Amino acid sequence: MSKRFRLFVYASLLFLCWYLWRHDFLVVPKVRSFGLLSASFVFLVGGFLGGALAWNRILSRSGVDSSPGECVASMGLSIFGKYIPGKLWMILGRAAYIAQRRGESLATLSAISLNDQFIGLWVGLVLGTFGLMAIGGVQLFGWLLLFSWISLSVVVFSPWGHQTAERLLKTFLKRSISLPRLKISETCKLLPWFLGYWTTWAIGFSCFVSGLSGIDQGMATGLAFPLAGTLGIIAIFAPGGLGIREGILTAYLKLAGLPLPEATTIAVASRLWFLVGESAFFVLGLVANRHELRSRSAPPSARRNTKESFDGVRRVTRDVERDHRRVEPE
Repeated sequence: MSKRFRLFVYASLLFLCWYLWRHDFLVVPKVRSFGLLSASFVFLVGGFLGGALAWNRILSRSGVDSSPGECVASMGLSIFGKYIPGKLWMILGRAAYIAQRRGESLATLSAISLNDQFIGLWVGLVLGTFGLMAIGGVQLFGWLLLFSWISLSVVVFSPWGHQTAERLLKTFLKRSISLPRLKISETCKLLPWFLGYWTTWAIGFSCFVSGLSGIDQGMATGLAFPLAGTLGIIAIFAPGGLGIREGILTAYLKLAGLPLPEATTIAVASRLWFLVGESAFFVLGLVANRHELRSRSAPPSARRNTKESFDGVRRVTRDVERDHRRVEPE
């Protein structure tokens, strides 16, 4: 890691500790099924890994070479950047890692990372809407859902939306940014990857709620997580969406049939649950980064040329020895 990226990681950890202490989210609730709770963590970490694979695929579709290990490292090491006010630090952090490793433009990688975020939000919002329809609660977030869905659809699929987003980025960053424009057909090919990690998270959240409530919860309850995670992003200057996501989860779980006190407890505990998953993914990012440093200590071309050189030396040596045996007197 470069010195700047290392400072970014340290800063994100400091902001994380400060906000957890300030908002008192480190409350451990009563657990009624440790088996389901353990399963929820497996699916939670699996969702993070699925997100890294989706990041890898959108980079590939945008013409940027990257390995799955690099994508895990870039997302894992920058995962706590979301707790720095502004939210954009996590998006910029993973882009900076790939840009440093691959020698690509940071502006281009940041734009691709933003595209990844838009598509992920769009898929999460669609899944969350299906969940609300299943529990009969669409009217609770009706206008907000409609506005968010239309806005994200325009940004993801419309050239006009890309141009508007570019103008907003130029105003915010004080520099021109050109967003890579994926065709609708290419974007649709990416959707299964985003659908995969959101669904994995939804299954994990369903197991989490079941483990704390002692009542088996269906997939409709699990879809509360994509909805809350998506709508929580609207608080773009709130660190990590603290408080916003918990409020949405509480309302959703209440509609799903849980008593209000229990729904509130589970919603608040979900912050600690997700934090444990983020911490595990951060460790995976460290491991992946170390592996990538070892495997890519030399450029692929250099390693290939070195291997070819050694092969050539061995061939020449064998030829010399063979010729020597031919002329050696008996």
